[in-house]
Amino acid sequence: MTIDRLLMVIFLLIAFANVSDVVADYHMQVATWHLAIEGITVVISIAAFIVLWRRVLRRNQELKQVKVALSRHQQREKESTANHESGKEHDKSPDSYTAVQSWFKQWKLSPSEQEVAVLLIKGLSFNEIAEVRSTKEKTVRQQASSVYAKSGLNGRNQLSAWLIDALLE
Repeated sequence: MTIDRLLMVIFLLIAFANVSDVVADYHMQVATWHLAIEGITVVISIAAFIVLWRRVLRRNQELKQVKVALSRHQQREKESTANHESGKEHDKSPDSYTAVQSWFKQWKLSPSEQEVAVLLIKGLSFNEIAEVRSTKEKTVRQQASSVYAKSGLNGRNQLSAWLIDALLE
């Protein structure tokens, strides 16, 4: 995400610099072909800015949705823990959520590792997970490594494959 924003600023600076140059060249009565080339550069820079801006907006919306899903996951985990501690198991039939949670507990994943595992399964990058969880990418990488070590799986692909297998049983 940060690189997109940096590129947006660079494209705006290029466009601004070229507009200034086109205006100066026009007053100096520079050749039309030269003005046309600089004008095309301005249009390309602005188009690139718009494409990146839309990409950033779309990705921010997706990350907001993931944050909401993560909040629901955290709330559901709290409710599940509270129900388990109070002895109230309101639904004895395992759904996919409780099945996955039981595996996470068997693997002895911390709540943070569980969140990272869920977001890895959803396909988010380490950088996106860090942004959603308001943490550093290095922390996410360490937690993902811990998830893989505790689960005995070798990476994101095996984690996703495990999930599909677990849900199809």
